[in-house]
Amino acid sequence: MTFSTATLSKRARQRRRAFSLLEMLLAIAILGTSLAILAQIADTGVSAAREARALATARMICQYKLSEELLNIASGQTPTSVVETLVESYDTESTESYYATIEVMPGQLDGTLAMRVTVEARGGDGTQRLAIYALDRWVVDPALGLEEAEAEELMAREEIANGGTAL
Repeated sequence: MTFSTATLSKRARQRRRAFSLLEMLLAIAILGTSLAILAQIADTGVSAAREARALATARMICQYKLSEELLNIASGQTPTSVVETLVESYDTESTESYYATIEVMPGQLDGTLAMRVTVEARGGDGTQRLAIYALDRWVVDPALGLEEAEAEELMAREEIANGGTAL
């Protein structure tokens, strides 16, 4: 019994109506690998968004703490260093913990202080550091008494302007 090539190709086409098991396994493996890569990319995006939110909140807290310290200095209080205190977040739904540290050191110039306010954002368990933000500021040391010297100078100028008589 001999078959012609036309009959063989017709039979081959009839037998080839579905995918083979090997083709199906290969397609599933490619799909699984693609899904795993996409899941990792999505997880990276979520982590980056969480870190960005933590950094933005840490920046706002840091600016608030620095402004608070500058107001205290303006009122005549001498700043003191504060070692890592827990600070409440502005976001009530936040799962992160924020810790503020204030360092006060003598400045490079006489009569100045170098202040550094640092805020660190940590994950919900308090061990993983998500973000850290720091602000540095040089201020005149309120312990020098420059405000009193300026007030005395102003009174002396007023006395001279009034012809040497005290008010």
